[in-house]
Order: sequence, then C-alpha cells, then structure tokens
Amino acid sequence: MTDIFKYIKAAQFFPAYAPQVRDWKKKLSGKNGRGNPTGFTDDDRTAIRDGLQDLIKSLAGPAA
Repeated sequence: MTDIFKYIKAAQFFPAYAPQVRDWKKKLSGKNGRGNPTGFTDDDRTAIRDGLQDLIKSLAGPAA
C-alpha cells in the first residue's frame, strides 16, 4: 500500500483525494504516537483506492 507514496506526495494526496483517512502520517510510518504498531483500516484502504482512481482519472484528462 505504501509503495505508491514513493511516487506521489502523501501530504498532497490525502487532503485532496482521501480526506476521511485520519492520522495518515502515523499509519504510513506504522507506529502511533505511543510507539505501538498501527496501520490502515479496511475503510482507509477503500478510500485510498477510490482516491487513486480519481487521481488517475484527473491525470488522464477528458475522454476523447
């Protein structure tokens, strides 16, 4: 899941395409504020997947 963020900036992606994902910085690092392991929920993964599809559509431009 985090491989895509090697190519796009997470700080620009999450507010624009997946604003419902909270604490995405901590989830990307894999640790919460207390150092305990954390990760993306199924709802987060769905929101990220939908956001990536929206991003791809916006990059493709209008249909011919």
